[in-house]
Amino acid sequence: MTMLKLKRLCKFCDVESTSCTGTGSCMTDCSITSICPHPEDGCVSIWRKKDDNVTIDTICHNPAHKLHGLVLEDYNNSKCEMRERNDMGSQVFICSWSKDECNDHLFFPP
Repeated sequence: MTMLKLKRLCKFCDVESTSCTGTGSCMTDCSITSICPHPEDGCVSIWRKKDDNVTIDTICHNPAHKLHGLVLEDYNNSKCEMRERNDMGSQVFICSWSKDECNDHLFFPP
């Protein structure tokens, strides 16, 4: 009997509006659970505020590769701890993690 490595389950938002304010913690209210295509993938959440528009986006991503030019080092986290990233013209927080569906609950720095 062969053991298969299970693929990661992520809550999925496709650049959707969010009530998350970028402080404290919040639920994303992503309504879809998706299965990442590759066993080595982890889940990534991207919270972005540009002017008065606040969105959340989630993707599956292989930690061996850069994401938007960034190396994400927090794939072994068991909760989605948002880290602020520099992006021209908008405020951006990104987190990555290794537990199924833990991107549904986001934690922002104090």
